[in-house]
Amino acid sequence: MSFIFVIDEWDCIFREFKNDKEAQKGYLDYLRLLLKEQPYVELAYMTGILPIKKYGTHSALNMFDEISMLDAKDFSEYMGFTEQEVEDLCEKYEIDFARMKEWYDGYHMRNGVSTYSPRSVTASIGNRDFANYWSQTETYEALKAYIDLNYDGLKDVIIDLLAGRRANIDTLSFQNDMSSFTSKDDVLTLLVHLGYLGYYQDVGEVYIANNEVKDTFVISVKNSNWNYITKVFKNAV
Repeated sequence: MSFIFVIDEWDCIFREFKNDKEAQKGYLDYLRLLLKEQPYVELAYMTGILPIKKYGTHSALNMFDEISMLDAKDFSEYMGFTEQEVEDLCEKYEIDFARMKEWYDGYHMRNGVSTYSPRSVTASIGNRDFANYWSQTETYEALKAYIDLNYDGLKDVIIDLLAGRRANIDTLSFQNDMSSFTSKDDVLTLLVHLGYLGYYQDVGEVYIANNEVKDTFVISVKNSNWNYITKVFKNAV
């Protein structure tokens, strides 16, 4: 007899128990024993924010094909609402598409596919208002905790991103969890997976995707202790 395994939010333990390395290791060992090279496994499908955790010199679950915000492969159009879908919704509900694009577009995938956050688009249409719906599901404190780490001048990079510029990153050192950071590249890579940053795969550059996310960055900086920069943002309001 064969089974199909579907595991939603497989990475919950890495997000909710960021510093419990022993529990994380035990969980990975459990999944490996349950799923890897077992004759009863017809298919295993797991969803989550983070890619499979790197474990030792290799992944304990290296039998998966990974689809992520760094590389959506041929599934780009399924990573969110496509531009055509959003345009059709705006026409149906008589919403200004140009403003919708300005507020919620920005996640550029392979083959020229651009995706929007379904949660933000549907909330905007339902409320007939363009606002920061991101903060209703993710608090600014979560972002603040990461950008305040300031590895290798991370704060300077964030300021450049807020000014509309892009930044080069190396995603290879990221350990696919929310605590094992050794450089600004690790933090920026996590922010791509969390949706705070967009990513151009072809050139290895990150950017702030749209007005909604930019607003969350501004709130985070205003509530941080970045000395002169924090004062500038507070005085701008």
